[in-house]
Amino acid sequence: MAKIEDLIAQIPDERLKRAIGAEVRELKKNKKFGLVFEEHLPETVRLPKLPVREGELVAKKRETGNELWRVKSIRKGIATLERSIEGYPVGEPAEVEVPVAELVVVRSFGDPIYPALVPVDRVARGGPDKPWNMLINADNFHALQLLLYAYEGKVDVIYIDPPYNTGARDWKYNNDYVDKADTFRHSKWLSMMKKRLLLAKRLLKPSGVMIVTIDEHEVQHLGVLLAQSDMFANHSRQMCTIVINEKGVAQGKLSRVEEYAFFCFGPKADIAPQNDDLLAPDRKDSKRFTLPRWEWLLRGGTNSRREDRKQLFFPVIVDPSVPKIVDFGDPLPLDQQPNLEKKDEKRVSWPFRTDGSLGNWRVSPGTLREYLKKGYVKLGGYDASRKTWTILYLGKKAQKQIESGAIKIAGRNPDTGAVSIEFTSGEQRQIKTVWHRSSHDSGNYGSTMLRNILGEGGVFAFPKSLYAVRDTLRAVTSHQPDALIIDFFGGSGTTLHATALVNHEMGGSRKCILVTNNEVTEKIESKLREQDVFPGDPKFERHGVAESVAWPRCRSVIEGRRMDGTPLQGDYLDGHPMSEGFNENLEYFRLDFLDPDEIARGDAFKAILPVLWMMAGCRGEREDSKGSTPWFLPKHSPFVVLIQEKQFHAFREKLAERPDIEWVFLITDSEENFSQMRRTLGRKYECVQLYKSYLDNFRINTQDALKG
Repeated sequence: MAKIEDLIAQIPDERLKRAIGAEVRELKKNKKFGLVFEEHLPETVRLPKLPVREGELVAKKRETGNELWRVKSIRKGIATLERSIEGYPVGEPAEVEVPVAELVVVRSFGDPIYPALVPVDRVARGGPDKPWNMLINADNFHALQLLLYAYEGKVDVIYIDPPYNTGARDWKYNNDYVDKADTFRHSKWLSMMKKRLLLAKRLLKPSGVMIVTIDEHEVQHLGVLLAQSDMFANHSRQMCTIVINEKGVAQGKLSRVEEYAFFCFGPKADIAPQNDDLLAPDRKDSKRFTLPRWEWLLRGGTNSRREDRKQLFFPVIVDPSVPKIVDFGDPLPLDQQPNLEKKDEKRVSWPFRTDGSLGNWRVSPGTLREYLKKGYVKLGGYDASRKTWTILYLGKKAQKQIESGAIKIAGRNPDTGAVSIEFTSGEQRQIKTVWHRSSHDSGNYGSTMLRNILGEGGVFAFPKSLYAVRDTLRAVTSHQPDALIIDFFGGSGTTLHATALVNHEMGGSRKCILVTNNEVTEKIESKLREQDVFPGDPKFERHGVAESVAWPRCRSVIEGRRMDGTPLQGDYLDGHPMSEGFNENLEYFRLDFLDPDEIARGDAFKAILPVLWMMAGCRGEREDSKGSTPWFLPKHSPFVVLIQEKQFHAFREKLAERPDIEWVFLITDSEENFSQMRRTLGRKYECVQLYKSYLDNFRINTQDALKG
């Protein structure tokens, strides 16, 4: 080793000397336990939104792989490139000229980056009291660095479904698809995973839980990786086997029916017993494993016409903005006709039958008012064919079962007051390490459900069963109604969908932050390259998984309708119509990168503002500002920014008018002034110095992020 270190000392290029020196120091470590793999494989990401400048590391858009160049100079739109140390093909010229338009900036993982969140779209149905879920279109390594800035040590659950590395060219490493012929296939996968898991570990609370799903291609490697001393060795770890396809898929000489989920429990983590242990026989007629059914309020069969029950023809008054039932009107005399004006059709529900004729309800207005107070009556979906709402209620049988304890109230919807109910099992049971439920079938409740939401145009291979993810989240958040859930391999958006479903079924305001990149399939990318369309071009981006799958799915399931406006068909397993959607808020962002000099000058205030809103819990309507006033005090979010420190005393008086404020961001170059202002404000607030904390986090902590 001494000889190698002597040779390193003679390298004239300081950057190369440091890089090789760091690798040699890693090689000198004596690993007593763990995987042997090339874990120092460099990893890069292409950033088409960044401008090409002198000194930047770049790649040619038309070329795949990791052949990198350094921009020596730019003149009249032509860049002179010199070979970087990485990927130098022997015998080829060390310097070339290429049009700037044909280049893309590349960042090596470990290089400082300064991220910002660019708003793309949003859907608001949860009201002001519910936090906002987030979907971030980004490479997940840099998104994790941003999440660490906002949420280090504050995350309750991390659920990820990374690439399974089957050899089917379904994931990329350094802009090249990985297949079975790649001799570094497993090393690349493990290197990719380790970098991200090291960051993920720092996000978790001591009571936090991380779940990683995987199949047989990497299950053994992942298990050992998690057990290494620099990973999750100090966490309690268990693996669940989940049956996802009873029919089986041919894998070698056996037919595979399962995949696996590793659970890593923090030292203070707990998992509550559940009604369903997810293994005991799943009999359709077993009350222990089926949810009680809500009945239709609209009478069917005999005596179902308006004239058959005159006192049971009355309006149900609806607030469509939630939506929820607010009251019940008086019976309408038989000689009067209901008001059917289009502007009121969603505000008033009448007992219209499927053939368009007038019917009657099954319960009187006075009794329904009592049911409404108890949460025993609620809206189903809006039936466009009948032009009225479906009304559901709990009948006398279900109410007697609640009184007897055969049915228990599991939660209450905070927006409508409606209860969520389930059969009592007699005893709560620990979830087993083998799960066998028909609802976990990835065909019926993964691929088929996704096609129902997106239409046949939605392309995504092997989406998870919604209910497998739901049951996972229920298991670890049933006692945490306000849990923060992060998925940085977001894919088709199942985790956010499942979070909304758990909130609906159990009550609560669990919040999901979903990160997914905008990669396209190899087949689509090949066609686009033939048309000179590359990442960063709008025509390319609209085919990516974030744009074409994750965002349309998440928006559609919240709104209850496809992107083309047609209602979603079918019901969830608890009877909740998919067309009703969910009372959730969601904002869609794209990760962008800022110039640090621009940040230091204070010219990036508007770009950084969404990050501050995220740090404050994604609560309240997000507002924009250019930072031209002495301070920024959003109307509905629990944070404030002092922009001009000389206005501190007036700012402090203004702050006293807002008892809801929890976070105070102070823009000052002086650490002494920051400390003095923080002491003056007291311990009531979480104080952060801008822009120093932001710049330091991404400049100084970047290399540390890659260490255990």
